[in-house]
Amino acid sequence: VFELGLSRFKDVQWAQIQETPESVPPGLLSRSVDLLLQEDLVDSVKPGDRVEAVGVFRPIEPLGLSGLFRCGVVARSAAPILEAGEKAPSPEEIHNIRAVARRPDLISLLTRSLAPAIFGLEAVKEALLLQCAGGAEKNLPGGLRLRGDINVLLVGDPSTAKSQILRRAMGLAPLAFAATGRGSSGVGLTAAVCVDRETRERRLEAGSMVLADRGLLCLDEFDKMAEADRVAMHEAMEQQTVSLAKAGVHVSLNARCAVLAAANPAYGSYIPSLSHSRN
Repeated sequence: VFELGLSRFKDVQWAQIQETPESVPPGLLSRSVDLLLQEDLVDSVKPGDRVEAVGVFRPIEPLGLSGLFRCGVVARSAAPILEAGEKAPSPEEIHNIRAVARRPDLISLLTRSLAPAIFGLEAVKEALLLQCAGGAEKNLPGGLRLRGDINVLLVGDPSTAKSQILRRAMGLAPLAFAATGRGSSGVGLTAAVCVDRETRERRLEAGSMVLADRGLLCLDEFDKMAEADRVAMHEAMEQQTVSLAKAGVHVSLNARCAVLAAANPAYGSYIPSLSHSRN
């Protein structure tokens, strides 16, 4: 008989660790593993963090009578790490960086170096360069925060290398997520409330914009998105937070990411006599 008074209880929390997007070989799904955090490790990491966890991989509970077990890592330590694979530049690299920085044609040099296989589009490449570098984020004394991330929308006729440029920007950014307008929903991009299968509690699943915190989100086929899904992104693009008030869950998550979107014109081809917004 389960006796409450004679039992000792401890905090536990399940987390899910996923492979980093840039380390997944092309054509394969990124795998994930469950992580069991106990005692003081609970709430030590949050969604979107890049973490380094040390623990023991073991079966945790049988899945019915099938002979299969749910497996997971029982964590001994878990802590967020800085950018994956980031190492300090060597003295030779620092010397080269300073030499390039002194050049008067610095912006045009970097613009020419971005996707050199795609001819022309200097203005577009310069905009991507400035977006990847980002602006200056300001935290004012009154608690106001002005974002430093630049959101870019590319509008152009089909086969003008929009998707290729998105791919190049993903390779350039240290943390980047890709999504397309047809295959993404508003909650998939921001955050979703779902029911936990063990405890039956409601929990949050972070979407692409939350996971891409301090990174870049590339959105292709932006014009094919439903209007309601586009509206769900507005708060994340402007205030850089995702606020939810659903089913008793009230939360505000950070989504400090820059959005790079590509879209075809509304009437099939770009009509120069119309305004940008009509196109």
